[in-house]
Amino acid sequence: MSNETIGKFLLKVYEKTDDNEIGYFDKYEIGEEIGLLDKNEVDDVVKCLVKDGFINIDAGIPKIRITEEGIEQIRNNQI
Repeated sequence: MSNETIGKFLLKVYEKTDDNEIGYFDKYEIGEEIGLLDKNEVDDVVKCLVKDGFINIDAGIPKIRITEEGIEQIRNNQI
């Protein structure tokens, strides 16, 4: 999995997040929006981002949300 794909995914989650509220989003829908159609690839990207602490996943359903660390990564242009 390329860093570029991981960065695009995190940026898309960030863009969907309201400034005042961190919401949950469908990880496969976000994958589709950045051109990632293979669900296994989406799962791999999500695993990387969870491992790095940039997103959280809601157990049992494909919903994810950005963490404060993820927001800081994007704002500091570190992805």
